[in-house]
Amino acid sequence: MKEIRLLGKRIDLENSPLLLSYQPDENWQKVFRRLRGTWTVENGWLIGEETGNFGGILLTHEFYEKDVMFSFTMASVLPATRDLNALFCARVDEENEYLGDSYVCGLNGWYEHKSGIERNPQPGLNATTALYHYEPGKEIRMICGAIGGHCFMVVDGELVSELYDPAPIRGGHVGFSPYCTKLRIKDIEVREIKWEDFPQVYEPEF
Repeated sequence: MKEIRLLGKRIDLENSPLLLSYQPDENWQKVFRRLRGTWTVENGWLIGEETGNFGGILLTHEFYEKDVMFSFTMASVLPATRDLNALFCARVDEENEYLGDSYVCGLNGWYEHKSGIERNPQPGLNATTALYHYEPGKEIRMICGAIGGHCFMVVDGELVSELYDPAPIRGGHVGFSPYCTKLRIKDIEVREIKWEDFPQVYEPEF
């Protein structure tokens, strides 16, 4: 995959500078900060589990000032079936040691096995679909991020969701959030987004 085409934008994957490349190991806490949930590393996988009706939260120590995209290989850990969630442009609510303002994208979530993107904690700003169905236990490759509030989620090379925030969050941490579920994650990368305007027009079909 060389590029991602969004509405009006083209992301150049090959020329987007690599900021982080990480394979989970025993030093994972030097890269990530745990806010909630149980996190371990097993056989090269970062394992995140949260059994309560809320999200386990793991965020990078690094705060990325520029627009970045976050990519990784992820799967649910059976018998878990839901909420393969990633976070970007994320802030920390230090008073409650929990997730603050952020974008959340995920598969098999929103209580009805939907996929999409939402802004946390702002109610009502979300884009979800029931058309993409994740097969529990299957490894997928996800790319997610935002360009000035233009959020996107790509799964195995297919654009699953876009969300445009007119009052964008700019910069932040990236991370993961198993919501009442259990996930495994590896092959983690963060890249600065290199993109260009992508004019789109209709030509007559008949």
